[in-house]
Amino acid sequence: MSKVAALQLYTLAMSDSRIDHYLNLAAKGGASVVVLGEYVINSFFNEIIKMPKSMIKEQSEHKRTSLSMMASKYNLTIIAPLLQIKGKECKKVVAKFSPQSTKYEEQNILIDYPHWNEAKFYSKKESFGIMSFSVDRIKFGVVFGFEAHFDRIWAEIVAKKVDCVLLPSACTLNSNERWNELLKMRALTNNIYIVRVNRLGKTKFGEVESEFYGQTMLINPHGEIESSLDANEGMLMCDIDKKLITQARSIWKFRQKAEALLGLNI
Repeated sequence: MSKVAALQLYTLAMSDSRIDHYLNLAAKGGASVVVLGEYVINSFFNEIIKMPKSMIKEQSEHKRTSLSMMASKYNLTIIAPLLQIKGKECKKVVAKFSPQSTKYEEQNILIDYPHWNEAKFYSKKESFGIMSFSVDRIKFGVVFGFEAHFDRIWAEIVAKKVDCVLLPSACTLNSNERWNELLKMRALTNNIYIVRVNRLGKTKFGEVESEFYGQTMLINPHGEIESSLDANEGMLMCDIDKKLITQARSIWKFRQKAEALLGLNI
């Protein structure tokens, strides 16, 4: 059994008091892993594209230093999407802060709609791959929200033998029901847990105002939503049960067939 704390937050201020409060609660609640949503370390994309790169870098560097220290302070593995400035390039990455080290992985597939075009703004990743790691005998994989639509990502989840997907997101535009159905299907057909961690806040796309609605949730390997938050700031404690993963794979056998199709159990 492993416990994950999913933090449903607005973009963090420069002060560390709020994130320190939640990490302290997570550690006291027995969590080993903590996950933040997209655009919680940094401002949302619509603000980012108007910012000087020096300000983006300041946001990221301050929180990078703080989260690295807090991972050691509370003995946690912290998963947090953030932006990296490398020369003239801006990279969208997920960071894994642990007491031992900090590692980064760039997003593979970037959203590219006219009203929200990350692919045009952020640098393109050179090679395909997802972040994965093990805690408490559970294999975790990290997938950005937009990437959840694509089968290539889930083939990577199977190839890396992931038990639980941590999915930071910035879902908005009245999309909650679509996300529920998509992620329930992905959890069932891969016989895995999914922890979707959505941000809070508001933005405008042109003249259209939109709200990031939260609804952070835990979906089990049978494709059922076990627990969720509402549209308010808070923390969802998620139990990741290895026995339930084994049970679901024994009943449905979807994971074994996916591995066979990839030639992993031949």
